[in-house]
Amino acid sequence: MLSALLVLSGIFSGSETALVSLSMARAEALYKEGRRGAHALYTLKTDPSRMLITILIGNNVVNIAASAMATVIATDLFGHSGPGIAVGVLTVLILIFGEITPKSIATRYSETISLIVAPLMVGFMRLIYPLVWTFLQLTNVIQASTRASEDPLVTESEVITMVGHGEEEGVIEKDEREMIERVFNFNDLKAEDVMTPRQQVFRLYAGRTLKDVLPEILKNTYSRIPLFEDDPDEIVGLVMLREIFEALAAGKLDMTIKEIAHEPLFTPANIQLDELILTLRGKSRHQAVVVDEHGTMIGVVTLEDLLEELVGEIYDESDEQPNELTEINDGRVLVDGTAELRVIEGYFGIELPGKPTDTVNRWLLDHTERIPDVEERFELDGLDVVVQAASSRRIHQLAIQKLQTEKDDS
Repeated sequence: MLSALLVLSGIFSGSETALVSLSMARAEALYKEGRRGAHALYTLKTDPSRMLITILIGNNVVNIAASAMATVIATDLFGHSGPGIAVGVLTVLILIFGEITPKSIATRYSETISLIVAPLMVGFMRLIYPLVWTFLQLTNVIQASTRASEDPLVTESEVITMVGHGEEEGVIEKDEREMIERVFNFNDLKAEDVMTPRQQVFRLYAGRTLKDVLPEILKNTYSRIPLFEDDPDEIVGLVMLREIFEALAAGKLDMTIKEIAHEPLFTPANIQLDELILTLRGKSRHQAVVVDEHGTMIGVVTLEDLLEELVGEIYDESDEQPNELTEINDGRVLVDGTAELRVIEGYFGIELPGKPTDTVNRWLLDHTERIPDVEERFELDGLDVVVQAASSRRIHQLAIQKLQTEKDDS
């Protein structure tokens, strides 16, 4: 009888660990898949307080019964010393067979065990419903008096960590993991983080004729061009390349580009990207002029810039795609930040920490834990690394060469 009580103690303890450690999201997924026991599991997870009360009542009743029985048996065998012996022996037995062992097993196989024990716990909960209801009301009163806010079922960092584990286990592809991380990072970025700065923006004087600007337009094939009048940083209009060609085809060579211009969309530098993309979509625009508090242009942001933050770099026919690795001289190479580690490993014949599919950008950031400055130098894993190009968000290009060792010099 005592052995049976110890087994029940282990079942309740293991059930508690398995059911608590299994996430609500996983329980819901199992329920939708129609797995055996998943309906009972989902029922328990939707009311965690009732589930815990049921398990704790069962576990405590079993342990108290085991203690009482052990005391009676020990008293019959050892007289007045029996209760002390019973406490010592039963404590060890409960720790080993009722706590440590079942909880260790339940931690490793939480999903399988949860599906098995969930129907049993639901049945037991219905059997002792009046007792469960009473303790639940007491718990609700205590919780109401403390007014403690509930923690979220899942956080952003937990999702990202789970996605990382999914990639390591081969469930999620590298590109999928990167896209999910970009989605979470998206609303942390602002227009000023992704815009093309004003120094690099191609713009035209609004009073020039189509005939006059044609050579520059053909040289700089941007689909949308900002226009200015007195001050190059005071944008007064936006002209579309398609409409310029339509006007030229109609023979309107002497028309000023201002005559076919549209009113530009202005946006503050600190607007978050998730809000900006909704604004662009709502106004059917593909480009916005980023301005400071004085209304002066500090850059331009396009819909393509925003999409690249979600899916990575987008290249069209007019874009020049960067080479992942370009030899310079004396064993030095220029490496794109998005290149995979295996590119460096293959060139230098070395093995770097991390997965071969990790990017060079991630490899360096794992060491620096920050975005380094341009021209900053590091010695990592036998390589001399110099940052050649970087923005506030990522490392774009590195110059790398193998460090010379005494063996190499000899």
